[in-house]
Amino acid sequence: MAGDPLMSQKTSGRATDVRTDIQGLRAIAVGIVVIFHFVPAALPGGYVGVDVFFVISGFLITAHLMREITTSDGVNLPRFWARRARRLLPAAMLVLALTVAAVWVFVPTGFRPGFLSQVAASALYGQNWMLADQAVDYMAAEAQASPVQHYWSLSTEEQFYIVWPLLMVAAIWLAARSRSGSRNRMIAIVMGSVAVVSFGWSLWQTAFDPAAAYFVTTTRAWEFALGGLTALVVVSRPGFVEAIPQRARAVLAWVGLAGIMVSAFVYTGDTPFPGYTALLPVLATVAVIVAHDPSPVWSPRRVLAVRPMQWLGDVSYSVYLWHFPLIILAPLIVKRPVGAVDLLVITALTLLLAWASKVWVEDPVRIGVTRSWRPRLTFAATAAAMGVVVAVTMTGVGVADQQVKTSQKELETLVQSDEPCFGAAAMEPGSGCTVEPDTVAVPDPALVDKSPERCITNTRDDELKVCEYGADVADADEVIALVGDSHAEQWLSALTSTADERNWHVTVLTKASCPYIGVPRDEPEKSDAEVAALVDTCTTWNDEAKAYLDEHTEIDTIVTSAKSANPVEAEDGRSWQDTAISAYEERWSELPDHIGSIIAVRDTPRMNSDVLSCVTAYGTKAGEECAVPVDDAFGEDPLAEAAEETSDARVSLIDMSDYFIVDGECPPVIGGVLAFRDTHHISWVYSSTLAAPFGDEIANVVESASA
Repeated sequence: MAGDPLMSQKTSGRATDVRTDIQGLRAIAVGIVVIFHFVPAALPGGYVGVDVFFVISGFLITAHLMREITTSDGVNLPRFWARRARRLLPAAMLVLALTVAAVWVFVPTGFRPGFLSQVAASALYGQNWMLADQAVDYMAAEAQASPVQHYWSLSTEEQFYIVWPLLMVAAIWLAARSRSGSRNRMIAIVMGSVAVVSFGWSLWQTAFDPAAAYFVTTTRAWEFALGGLTALVVVSRPGFVEAIPQRARAVLAWVGLAGIMVSAFVYTGDTPFPGYTALLPVLATVAVIVAHDPSPVWSPRRVLAVRPMQWLGDVSYSVYLWHFPLIILAPLIVKRPVGAVDLLVITALTLLLAWASKVWVEDPVRIGVTRSWRPRLTFAATAAAMGVVVAVTMTGVGVADQQVKTSQKELETLVQSDEPCFGAAAMEPGSGCTVEPDTVAVPDPALVDKSPERCITNTRDDELKVCEYGADVADADEVIALVGDSHAEQWLSALTSTADERNWHVTVLTKASCPYIGVPRDEPEKSDAEVAALVDTCTTWNDEAKAYLDEHTEIDTIVTSAKSANPVEAEDGRSWQDTAISAYEERWSELPDHIGSIIAVRDTPRMNSDVLSCVTAYGTKAGEECAVPVDDAFGEDPLAEAAEETSDARVSLIDMSDYFIVDGECPPVIGGVLAFRDTHHISWVYSSTLAAPFGDEIANVVESASA
C-alpha cells in the first residue's frame, strides 16, 4: 500500500478537485489488498493493489514536482519533504504506538521481541529491508506475521520520496550543463534509466531470490518510474490526453481496470513477483491514469466516481494502516480462529478507525496549524516522534528478550525434571499415562521455535557449519555425527540430551533443505534460477560434509534423516523417489570403513499448514481440533525405503512414528507438549522428551554393530 496516493491531484498549475478516477483506483487498490489479507483464497493475487499504489505515487509526486519545476525552475527539497512528513507520519506513528500497546497486552511473550523489532524498523521506514533479510532466513521462513508487516510498502514509498526529488534535481543540473539544455528530456532520460535498470534487476532478483525481491525498493523502483514517466508526458505535453479520442480512452480505462482485476484473481503466492508478471497491474494502472475520466456513458468513470468509491479512496491510506494490525491481533485477542462474523466486525472497525484518524489526525496536521511550520520545525517534530517510538520499542525488545530467556530456562528445567507422562513419556508402553487431548500445550506456540541450541547452515549458504556436543572425543564411548537437512537437525535436542547421559560425543553437520545425498535437489515449484542456486550450495555442502566424514576417523556412527517430501532431480526416466532411494544407498556405500553404523531415521509427520495458529486459537482443544489423520501426516519416505532395501550391513532404520500417533491421528499436543514448531518440524521440547527412547534405539544399533 502507498502512503502518498492519498494526496489530492492537481490537473493544472492551481489546485482543483481531486481526480475521481485516481480516487477510484485507490479504492480498488486498497479493497483488493484488504480482501487478500482477510480472505486470501477469495483474491489470491490481491497483493497487486500495492503495485497500483506505487504507480499512482510515481505519477502524483512527479506531476507535483514538474509543476514546481515549471513555476520556480527548481525543487524546494526541505519544503517537499516537510509536506510528506506532515501528510504521512502522524497516522503512521499513531498506529505504531497503539500496536506496541496491544502487543504488550495481548501478544504471547515469544512473539514480542520479533513484533517490537519490526515496529522499530517500521518507525524508521526500513521495514522492507528487514523483511527481505528475514525472507532468506530459513529459521524465519514460517514465522508468525507481525501486526506491522504491511509497513514494508510504506517504507518503500518513503525511500522513494527521499530519492526521487534528488534524481529530478540532478537531472535539472545535468540539463543545465548539457549542450541541448532540454530539462524535460534529461528528466525523462534519468527516469527511463531508473525504470530500465530497476526492471532488469527485478527480473534477475525475482528469478534468483524471489523472497527478498518482493520487498526491496530496488526491484520496485521501475513501478514508481513508469508512473513518473506518465506524469512527465501528461504535464510536459498539454493536450496529450485530450488528443486521444474519448471512445479510445474509455476502452483504455476498461482494459486497465480489467488488467488489475485479472491479476488480482489469477495471480497467486506461487506467481513469480514482482518480475515480468508485475507488468500487468502496473501497465493497467498507467492505462487508467492516461484515460483520465473519459466522457462516454459506458466508460468506467461513473463506477469510479460513486460516493462510496470516492470516500474509500479518500481514507485508503488509513484503511491500509489499520486493517493489518486488526486482522493479525484479532485471533490473539479472542483466543480462537477468526470467523466470518469476526471479519465483518474487523472490517467495520477498520473503516471506523480509518475515518477517525483521517478526520482527527491526518487532516488537522496536514492542513491545520502545522501547515505554517518551517521545514526545520517539521523535521524536529518528526525526529522526536520517530525517536520516541523507536526508543520505547527497543526498550521493550530488551525486556521481551529477557522474558523469553526466562521462559526458556523454565522450559529447560521442566524438560530435565523427568515429569511423568510429560511429552513422549506419555506414549511409552506400560507407562500408565493417558494422552488427554484437552491439555494446555507446553511451550506456548510463540515460544516453540526458541530452541536453546540450533546448528544448521542456512539455505543460501554453502559453508560447512560444524558443532560439537557431549563428551570430549578422546573420552567418549561413541562418536556420532548427525548429518542431513533440517529434519535431521530437529533431532539435535534428543541426541544431545541422551549424549550427556551415555558419554557420547556428537558432531552436527546439517544444512537446511539439503539432504546428505549424491544427486542434486530439485524444486519444481521454483524458478530455474532458484533451483540452480539451491543445487550449487547443496552440492558444495555435500562435498564438504563427505570430505569431513572421510577425514575424521574418530567418527563411529552416522545418524541421518531428511524431509521426505523434498524431491531430487529424477534420473534415467525414473521417479524422483526411486532416484533418491538409489542415491541414498550409493552415498552411504561411499562412507569410509571407520564408520561402523549408519542410522537412518524415518521422517516425522507433516501437520496442517496453520498448526501453530490452530493451537493458539483452540487452546486446550488443540489436541482434538488440530489433529491430522495418519494417512495425511505420513507419506512416501525415500530415505527410509533406502535403509530397508540396501544390502549394506552397516545401515539400520529407526522409526519413531509411534510416538506421534494417537488413535489413528497425529495430534499437535502430546503429553501436554506442543510437538511441532511448524508444519513439518518437531519442537525442541518434544525432541528433548524423546531423548531416552531415541537414545535406546541408537544404542541398540551401535551394540549390534559392535557385536
